[in-house]
Amino acid sequence: MPIRRGGYRRVRKGKSLTGHMTAYKRILVVDDESAIRELMLEILSGEGYAVEAVESGPAALERLREDSSFALLFTDIMMPEMDGITLIREARKAVPAIIPVLMTGFASLETARAAVLEGAYDYVLKPFSLGEIKRAVDNAFERHHHMGEKVRLRELNELFDVSERIASMRDEQGLLDFVLDAALERVNAEEGSLLLTSHDGRALELAASTSLNGEHTGNGVLMNEGISEWVAEHAQPLLVSGEEGMPAGIGRAGSPCPHSFISMPIERKYDQKQKTRGVQHVQPRVIAVLNVAGKRNGGGFTERDLRILSIVANHAAAAIENARLIHDIEHAHLSSLQSMALLLEAKDPYTHGHSQRVRDYAVLTAKRMGMSKEDVSTMQLGAMLHDIGKIGVKDDVLGKNGHLTDDEWAMIKQHPQIGYEVLAPVGFLSKEHLALVRSHHERIDGTGYPDGLEGDQLSPLVRVIAVADAFDAMSSSRAYRSAMSLSGITAEIKRCAGAQFDRKVASLFVDLIESGELT
Repeated sequence: MPIRRGGYRRVRKGKSLTGHMTAYKRILVVDDESAIRELMLEILSGEGYAVEAVESGPAALERLREDSSFALLFTDIMMPEMDGITLIREARKAVPAIIPVLMTGFASLETARAAVLEGAYDYVLKPFSLGEIKRAVDNAFERHHHMGEKVRLRELNELFDVSERIASMRDEQGLLDFVLDAALERVNAEEGSLLLTSHDGRALELAASTSLNGEHTGNGVLMNEGISEWVAEHAQPLLVSGEEGMPAGIGRAGSPCPHSFISMPIERKYDQKQKTRGVQHVQPRVIAVLNVAGKRNGGGFTERDLRILSIVANHAAAAIENARLIHDIEHAHLSSLQSMALLLEAKDPYTHGHSQRVRDYAVLTAKRMGMSKEDVSTMQLGAMLHDIGKIGVKDDVLGKNGHLTDDEWAMIKQHPQIGYEVLAPVGFLSKEHLALVRSHHERIDGTGYPDGLEGDQLSPLVRVIAVADAFDAMSSSRAYRSAMSLSGITAEIKRCAGAQFDRKVASLFVDLIESGELT
């Protein structure tokens, strides 16, 4: 049955702690001789230690995997199923901080060397005295205490590094992936998932995963269907350890329950009330649910793991909200810039829609050239803003019906640099975005403007937008001329390939025009 303890639900299957000693005083004795086990139990329990005894190496490993709170391991060397040296090696995988002490009826240099290599701290010779056992235990626990302090300091430093990384991340998907990876590493878990709540709090959707069996597929799932949904609805962590004991009413039919797992809510830090167009909405308290399962050492998750995940979730909550807030601010800023560009074009019926068309042509070409999603995304935004510098050019020059004077042409040629200077202070625009604005009139032969760049100085994105911009200019009517025919445009692009345009991009544009994909 589930029980409440310390503000979360914890379900556990297995033996309870022996005695009332704290977890770091727990001892496991392993020997195939019952007389030795009984003697050790009598000696150690008489000294006030919490002690258990098993008859073999495999039984000891099973116990350690069930309960990782044992601090000290006494083991015989010569045992039928698994010798003591092998047991020490496997035990330290299950409980890395455990201090092994060997019990042996004989001690050789070879045995001692092998034991030390596997992490043994000390040994006692059979038949042993009470004083020898007490000395070995006292020394081992002192070592365990010092090791524990070092481990805790290292864990604190690692958690601090994780929190710094989380706080510095701005891309939400990258942040979610990092949070999941950090959580798995910190608690030594094999599998995990991170699910985001919908805006109305009615569903969860998979955002990051390491293929957790029986978990979500990426489609929205209704609340109250499973473990994650229960945790999101109740804003309460769930720690389950053992093969049985899943709280009734929250399992999903047909999905096997992992032996041990933790499901942790990531709760909103700021005001849950939000206004949209004057209407107030209450946002869900839980932003996301973090799940981990499958201890790499085969054991179960502990309250210590729960505390570590709580720290990770706490930092993640603030970072996710900050990332979303920054995204909203950037989106609002970007909308203003795009509106400015569209407003500028709307003043001239001949250029109305120019930026949108250039964007569409350039994005299609970038995709056909096999560019990355990041480059395509950069093109989508940069192309929309490429002519924003024309805001610094007089209207009567932009719309002049006739030949431009040298001064007027010089003014027109300033618009890429003006656009760059307008957008350069915008922090979320990358150098690649700015290059599309500043360099879309550069030429492969170096005779373009404003910087006279040539050849390899032009990025692949700039090479694409240069052709896309020229194509739209040629295929649109202007105050001083009519639109060119498609055959005339293809002839002009071919003629300028290698001088004004990149040959590969020019060839692809011609193919797109002749296939009817660009009209």
